[in-house]
Amino acid sequence: MAFKRPSFLPSLDELEDQAQRRSVEGATPKGQFDHPTAKYIFFAGLVLVVVGHAAGAFFLFL
Repeated sequence: MAFKRPSFLPSLDELEDQAQRRSVEGATPKGQFDHPTAKYIFFAGLVLVVVGHAAGAFFLFL
């Protein structure tokens, strides 16, 4: 027994057309981060790692 596709989902032809349009447009050169908050969290974590390593090295050789 074959299942019917729900009416609220786009048809397979529409999905194929969307995929073809996206492949023609190509990727947008926005960088690695899609959301500004992700970028801020990444850089905050990077700063914490660098400061933590610098503090550890300071106390190791003190």
